[in-house]
Amino acid sequence: MSEKTPQERLKEEQEYKDHVHHTKINAAAITDHLLGNIHTLHVKLHQYHWYVKGPHFFTLHEKFEELYDDNEKWFDRLAEQLLVSGYKPASTTKELVEHSMLSEDPADKYIKAEEMVDNIIDDFRETRELTIRAIHLAQEEENVVFEDTLIEFKDDLDTKIWMLQAFLGKEALEDDDYRDEEED
Repeated sequence: MSEKTPQERLKEEQEYKDHVHHTKINAAAITDHLLGNIHTLHVKLHQYHWYVKGPHFFTLHEKFEELYDDNEKWFDRLAEQLLVSGYKPASTTKELVEHSMLSEDPADKYIKAEEMVDNIIDDFRETRELTIRAIHLAQEEENVVFEDTLIEFKDDLDTKIWMLQAFLGKEALEDDDYRDEEED
């Protein structure tokens, strides 16, 4: 029997992922969306790092760099955890863009520093919501190690949201639509 070509192997992988998305979504499939979000954040945080202006330049220039460096660590850690679990994570720009739930805008280089921070908070919250969904699915799948990794990622996002909210003079959960929905 001949070995499959890379194209044949990719086709099988894509068919499997399509099947999962259309039947019973799993933690790995949600994590592909997390990777897409992290990829978008990578670009967005760099844009803000380069273009931030105003009295908070030094603080935010450094903070955005810290955030994109940390973001990159999570990108690698989550993808490697998928590989350990036998799942093939999204790994090309095309796939990551397709999976991202976040948006970016080239005009954002001209927005105020506080708006940049507010946008990042929104993106972190959107990513946290996906992470919570992935945690629940990992629990159902009894994938304890992956669940623990996702919980660590969620805790990290919560801390970043709190700190960025404090920078804006807000409480940690202020303007948090997701938290408001949970309380209803």
